[in-house]
Amino acid sequence: MDTTVQELLVDFWHEAIVSAADPEVDPCLQRLVDDGVSSSAVLKRDMRRMLEKDPRGFLQSACRILKVRSGRPGVAAMLDLLWASPVLLGSLIDPAMLPLPTAIAFARRWVAFDPMLDIKLLAIGFPSRENDEESVAESVESKRALEIVAKLPPNRHVLQPLAKLLRSADPNVRSKAALMYARASDNPEWVSKMLGDPDVRVRANAVEGLWETKIAGAGAVFKEAALDPDHRVQVNALLGLHYVGDTSVDLRAGLEKITRAPDPVARAAAAFAMGRIMDAIYVPVLEGLLKDEEQQVRRQALQALISIRRRGRRDGASPQPAEPLPVSELAVPSEIPPTETAG
Repeated sequence: MDTTVQELLVDFWHEAIVSAADPEVDPCLQRLVDDGVSSSAVLKRDMRRMLEKDPRGFLQSACRILKVRSGRPGVAAMLDLLWASPVLLGSLIDPAMLPLPTAIAFARRWVAFDPMLDIKLLAIGFPSRENDEESVAESVESKRALEIVAKLPPNRHVLQPLAKLLRSADPNVRSKAALMYARASDNPEWVSKMLGDPDVRVRANAVEGLWETKIAGAGAVFKEAALDPDHRVQVNALLGLHYVGDTSVDLRAGLEKITRAPDPVARAAAAFAMGRIMDAIYVPVLEGLLKDEEQQVRRQALQALISIRRRGRRDGASPQPAEPLPVSELAVPSEIPPTETAG
């Protein structure tokens, strides 16, 4: 096994959340791990039988053992077996095994060894069944699969499973799939078609998914999206114009107009965008928003002002972050306003 894979697994079992000891599984696996006499083939055969009988129980027992006895003779054989088993991959979307941020961090390292990790996670989170487009619903596991894959580098090979999720009856699944499909396809024409979707979350996420594109036609799509009746799509479109460097639209006028909207979520979203652009021209309007009657607007305006002033002290640093933080991820009103509701 590659040394870097071993390091990944070592970190995994240290972070894994384990249940209480199993009086039936733990002693048997412990004896195999401690056995320095049996051949590797015999060890793997006996361990494989245990794994096939109770995959999750085997993984839990392995993690309990590895936390305290990682230097035993049979550990290498057990790690080889676990690395080849889908139970280890499935643990990434199991909230009982790992907190979501930890699972995302592992997946980002894992994909270097398995370029098809995204497709495999979606397959586990959304197992094939009849009438997929009607029956897909966002379980805890499927939601985690979507969240994790959304944080992996976009790859066109994931488009086919995402296309199936775009037909889901679950609006949360559809909106997240739209974000991921737009990123992976890098196709402004597809995003333009999605602007006709009746679900604002799908429209907003499709636009957001085009933020990192280098395709020249993206500017026209962002300008089209800026005319959307919903502020979530508008804000994502204006940010998109900023990210692609399109100066044909007056971003300042567009964002300042949204700051005068009656909806406090819209005002806060505009302040968020100003904070991402980090241009000092927005300071006066943001200072005005510090007096807004809604706390979420005041808080977001303050955060934006802090970002702008920090940028001013960095002596010419680029105002565009390396990885733009999407408005749609910040769905907690006490933090930053969303471009969409749940999903």
